[in-house]
Amino acid sequence: MLFGGAALGSARHIWWNFVSSSKERIDKAKEEWRTGRFDIVPGDEEEFIPLPAS
Repeated sequence: MLFGGAALGSARHIWWNFVSSSKERIDKAKEEWRTGRFDIVPGDEEEFIPLPAS
């Protein structure tokens, strides 16, 4: 994947399907995913993909 444009003002952290400028926000997203707080993707109600092992 290639992105172009001006550099962002701060670092980005990537873990699995989460991208954030804050590691703490990624940790929060992990917990929200584990507890089912994300909305179900329309048309994909039958499969839940668990978080990969850290």
